Amino acid sequence: METPPHGASEQEQSDFDEVINTHKSWLKSVLGLGALEAKLWVASSAQLLALMCGVIFLLLTTWLLLIATIAVVAWSYGFSLVGILFTATLATFFSSFALLYLVKRTLKNMNFARTLDAVIPTDED
Repeated sequence: METPPHGASEQEQSDFDEVINTHKSWLKSVLGLGALEAKLWVASSAQLLALMCGVIFLLLTTWLLLIATIAVVAWSYGFSLVGILFTATLATFFSSFALLYLVKRTLKNMNFARTLDAVIPTDED
């Protein structure tokens, strides 16, 4: 053990060591909580990604079949093929913007604010 600084008693050094150990323990538990939440978030994200791949495949197939069905019906009623393809392209283009909006909104809601608020509460809580 080190010698106490100028004029510091051994009791003060012991108290100082105890405060340091307490802070180290607190920091270790905070980092452990963050690591645990990160592991849960990554595992949940991987599972969500796998499920969404299946959903995307099914939705894409359904969307293409729906467009093909509408195109066949329109063709049977005498609409021009160019007009049908142009309309299908516009419908697909605008629906991609709707999906992009949903992706941006979902990404905006993914954060670690709850963990941060639990570890370091704000004055408003």
